[in-house]
Amino acid sequence: MINFFKKFFKKNNNDNDKMSDISLACAIILIEVSYSDFEIKDVEIEKMIRFFEKDLNLSKKKALWLNEEAQKLHKDTNCLRKYIRLINESYTKKEKIKLINIAWKIARADNEVDKYEEHRIRKISELLYLNHSDFIKEKIDTI
Repeated sequence: MINFFKKFFKKNNNDNDKMSDISLACAIILIEVSYSDFEIKDVEIEKMIRFFEKDLNLSKKKALWLNEEAQKLHKDTNCLRKYIRLINESYTKKEKIKLINIAWKIARADNEVDKYEEHRIRKISELLYLNHSDFIKEKIDTI
């Protein structure tokens, strides 16, 4: 387990490892949005797994693994800074906006956007250096 954390937090130039790290960072951000109302619902998890399969081009098995790993890491995380930094360093503005769009879809998966979910998405948008207009546009686009 310690080797996993060393590997995860080590600066790595290998493209495959970096892609895995970014996928895990995105997964943890989405778990954070889902858990911001203090409950992760099954429908939200299913939506995340579909996102991992479709948008991250993962197999069902890898998508399930990513979801489980992200949930485990999220439980032990008290600061998202390292994940946000990795996304900021690796993603374009367009990719960050897509992540916010997915976050809105996760929040809406149960047909109810809790005020805490909205607040969390707003803070993540700010940390990703997105404009407030991007935050609002993606919110409207998912209605």
